[in-house]
Amino acid sequence: MISQKKISSFDIINYTWFCILSLFTLIPFLIILAGSFTDEKELIVNGISLIPKAFSLEGYRYILFRDSSNIVTGYKVTLFITLAGTLLSLVTTAALSYVISIKSLRLRNHISFFVYFTMLFNGGMVPWYILCVKYLHMKNSIWALILPMLVNPFYVMLMRTYFKGIPESLRESAVIDGAGEFRVLVRIIFPVSAPIIATISLFYMLAYWNDFYNALFFIDKKELVPLQYSLYRIISNLNFLASGSNLANGANQTQNVILPAESVRMATTIVTIGPIIFVYPFLQRYFVKGIIIGAVKG
Repeated sequence: MISQKKISSFDIINYTWFCILSLFTLIPFLIILAGSFTDEKELIVNGISLIPKAFSLEGYRYILFRDSSNIVTGYKVTLFITLAGTLLSLVTTAALSYVISIKSLRLRNHISFFVYFTMLFNGGMVPWYILCVKYLHMKNSIWALILPMLVNPFYVMLMRTYFKGIPESLRESAVIDGAGEFRVLVRIIFPVSAPIIATISLFYMLAYWNDFYNALFFIDKKELVPLQYSLYRIISNLNFLASGSNLANGANQTQNVILPAESVRMATTIVTIGPIIFVYPFLQRYFVKGIIIGAVKG
């Protein structure tokens, strides 16, 4: 006879409470979504509501059709740097984390110190820019959007902690059988590290997708501008035009030019988070487990 698990009152309260919290986290997104479909005049006069009172696609038209070629190029560049950057960062981070997790390695504490040191101190913006441009020659290069974020020291420490929790006997038995360290990492460590790999992949993916800082410093070529920086420039230009329009309206009351500044901002948010938000459901079941185990093991 199959026994049924009794649901306690604590479980009911707990589930209800977290459903309410989830609703509160969803409401801001729904407000932004509704605002992106609301007419600019309605936003100025009455603000945002969950259901648009004056439906309009002007914000999306301004972004997608006013300069559509740049948006398409930005999507292509962002997709490339997100996929390539995430893969390279994951491989590099995993390799470094595995090395400093091996207890028999004599210099692992020294290497760990150098990794940890970069979490506390850095050389500053100017030396960083000179290094990337003058010595690494990354100006107007696609690598300028990937290499500066290739390794995050916090993720290295998180993954190292997870690797240290894997039984040493697995590695030792593979080494005895003649496997090299690279083969041990790929064939032994990776298959049992799905939670932390999925978690770190998501972190890197979000970082590359949302980055416009590196493009601001290093990219002048139109064909290398990522999506976030393209939208950033659209909003900046729109704010400039809106400020000029307000001055003109103040000087001449007969003009009634309203640029969709607020609706464009909200439409920009939806355009940028739309694709990447669909990745999370595939990695969600590993996310919490990877964070918890990677933080407390060892």
